[in-house]
Amino acid sequence: MKRILNFLSITLLFIILYFVFNNKAKNTIENKPIPTEAANKEIVYNNCYEVDMKWAGKSTYISFLFVELNRSKTTNNLDDLLSQKDKIKILNISSQNLRELPEILFQFPNLEQLDISDNHFENVEKLINDLARLPKLKLLAMRHCGLYRLPSNLIKLKKLIGLALGQNIKMLELGESIGDLTNLRYLSLRRNKKLKYLPEAIGNLKCLEYISIAATGLTELRDELTYCENLKNITANASKIKYLPDELGRLKNLKILNLGANSIEKIPESIGDLTQLIDLSLGTNELSYLPETISKLENLYSISLELNRFKMFPLQVLKLKNLRYLDLHNNSFRVIPIEVVDLPKLKRIYVDHELISAQNILMLKERNSKIEIEKRDALRLAPNKPKRKN
Repeated sequence: MKRILNFLSITLLFIILYFVFNNKAKNTIENKPIPTEAANKEIVYNNCYEVDMKWAGKSTYISFLFVELNRSKTTNNLDDLLSQKDKIKILNISSQNLRELPEILFQFPNLEQLDISDNHFENVEKLINDLARLPKLKLLAMRHCGLYRLPSNLIKLKKLIGLALGQNIKMLELGESIGDLTNLRYLSLRRNKKLKYLPEAIGNLKCLEYISIAATGLTELRDELTYCENLKNITANASKIKYLPDELGRLKNLKILNLGANSIEKIPESIGDLTQLIDLSLGTNELSYLPETISKLENLYSISLELNRFKMFPLQVLKLKNLRYLDLHNNSFRVIPIEVVDLPKLKRIYVDHELISAQNILMLKERNSKIEIEKRDALRLAPNKPKRKN
């Protein structure tokens, strides 16, 4: 009897352990996280680097993503290409007086790059719906199309990695729908002179590597742009920018920052965190000083400071040990310190054509004969304008 009781006790113990373990395993399976839409977005973000942006060399970090499309010849008759429709990946149907996309276009199933510039479409929302019928479309050029703003259904082109919207001179605003193009790597808005601001949703473009807002009406780079942490090139020259975001330093991957020919008076301290920066263009602004943190830009290759309000040589540049090119002309200081030619990699300096004396230049050359020192006038083509900002 005692043996039977012992046997039953052991059996019962095994049964209890079995159910406890089984229930724990079940809970583990049931509580396993299910991929959500947010998780899927994160996966897209992790794939940002899988696109070849065709960046050019170290000292000219420019994307050639649109080169093939820009070089393509306009196709006047799509019928002539139908015999090879499965092979064609690039089409240019710009300047055709189109009011809507021709139906024949959708017979090219492998089309990846399309230029529809210089056509004024009657219904832009319908245009986006039609473009969505091209399942492999990645690059789209819509320059000079008379756009006022982007339509709300832009999400249908979510596979785009490059979008060129330059010279839409009537564009007053970009529209929040731009934030739906979360795969976008390249965005050009250049020469949209009536465009006054970027939308808040610009910060959704986590994969964005290149943005051109040159020759626009923008007065600031809004804070949300600093959320685009993959940015490598910001081209924003010849606009009306006065203000830069305090958190500019978030853009850890930035290599080119072109802010020339604006109205900027102050550079944020956080610029020192842009340690990957190789080219910094600040010429033709309203700067009278540089933040001390700029000396932390250890990879900076070129800096342009011409035609600003510097009354004294900006000593911060003396700590830029990787600097090759330095543009200083058309400022009010009269002396270039001798220490500048001790920068180990410096190749060329542009100095003011009137204020910097021949003796000063001679001393610099005697100290380092390998450095090219050239007098330069940024306003040589505007002889009646004041040469310096007082």
